[in-house]
Amino acid sequence: MNIWFSSDFHFGHTNIAGPSVSVWKSGYRNFNSVQEMNDALVTNINKVVGEDDILYFLGDWSFGGPHNIYYLRKSLIVKTIHFIRGNHDQHIKDKEIKFLDSSFNPMDLFTSVQDVFTGKIGSRDFHLSHYSHQVWPASHKGCIHLFGHSHASLKGIGKSMDVGVDTHPEFRPYHINEIFRIMDKIDVKFIDHHESETNR
Repeated sequence: MNIWFSSDFHFGHTNIAGPSVSVWKSGYRNFNSVQEMNDALVTNINKVVGEDDILYFLGDWSFGGPHNIYYLRKSLIVKTIHFIRGNHDQHIKDKEIKFLDSSFNPMDLFTSVQDVFTGKIGSRDFHLSHYSHQVWPASHKGCIHLFGHSHASLKGIGKSMDVGVDTHPEFRPYHINEIFRIMDKIDVKFIDHHESETNR
């Protein structure tokens, strides 16, 4: 089974699409329109993340209203998405939203929805959060911390990294084996008193 990680799709977010359409200084990305960005996101995700794979998404799914939550989810072929909320995911809660001639509950679009996740994925311990942490559960014992939010502007500490879609050279999610290859080259970083506890 293939396991993938990503965050910060910002589907439908004009100001992140690129300098030609954004009122922000850079726009972060380099698309000529928000539709071009949306299409690239869906294409790149579906190209690698298969129907029976698992995607862990670490926050900031979409902009432009609750309908874009639905449109993006229905555009992706992957069945299993574990969702970690970000600061722009205020509509993803247990509440029916009127849409077209019906309504939907955004929570029902995902396999699970939570604020953080700590536990085993595959053979390794992970701590998943939208935000970067200096320390996290078992960080001094090699637990891998994945985060988003910062759009490649913040480096990880020790065995942590930004898995936002903007950080991947192919503008797509990271496969778990990519994460392992990167993390296996990085030493545990001790920034507090826990170095003395590593052998306990």
